[in-house]
Amino acid sequence: MSDWRKKGAPEPIAALNRVPLLECGEPLVDIRKACPKVRVARKCIPFLRATVAEMLNRAQELLPTGYQLRVTTAYRTVEMQKEHYERYFNELRQKHPEWNYATLRRMTNRFFAPVDQKAPPGHCTGGAVDVQLLSSGGRLLDVTSPYTGWQAAPTWVEGLTPEARRHRMILVEAMLNAGFSNCRDEFWHYSYGDAAWAVRVGAPYCIYGLAELPAKWQKRIRK
Repeated sequence: MSDWRKKGAPEPIAALNRVPLLECGEPLVDIRKACPKVRVARKCIPFLRATVAEMLNRAQELLPTGYQLRVTTAYRTVEMQKEHYERYFNELRQKHPEWNYATLRRMTNRFFAPVDQKAPPGHCTGGAVDVQLLSSGGRLLDVTSPYTGWQAAPTWVEGLTPEARRHRMILVEAMLNAGFSNCRDEFWHYSYGDAAWAVRVGAPYCIYGLAELPAKWQKRIRK
């Protein structure tokens, strides 16, 4: 894999919006059943496209013995994505009252895809997944020291401790070698088939647009 492909490409919204969509119609699957060796966070909506679930299984298989993937976020509804976006936007506005609207939007877009654009957010397509690395005993492994919060977010950030760097690269290499692309601003975020994936790897089109949850899950979320 070339260094450029490995480390990803910028993902400006304008570039995402230019990606043609050829929806393949692939269904969402419940990763609690489809990915039995992968741990799924309790609050996660446990659905991904079928191919993405298969790739997640492959990533788990590629991990060295004694490590396990944990999914923290898989599918998100558009309403949930909008809530996340607006919350972070407002946090930035309070923290940086000197920033104008355009700057606030640009900085929010780094970590949360907007819902008012042509390209749907990756999590809303079922093609994106956020992951952590666990030990065999279920302990969350350090991939961020000495940084905290958003300072630790860039995948290729310099200055990690040797242990954090080793753990992070175990996670990154397994996901990339399974066929995922990584958002270089978020070490935990990977996708396949969505517009961001297409921009990162130079694909001529994406194959996943907005996906819809099974009816019983839609009712559960509304409660």
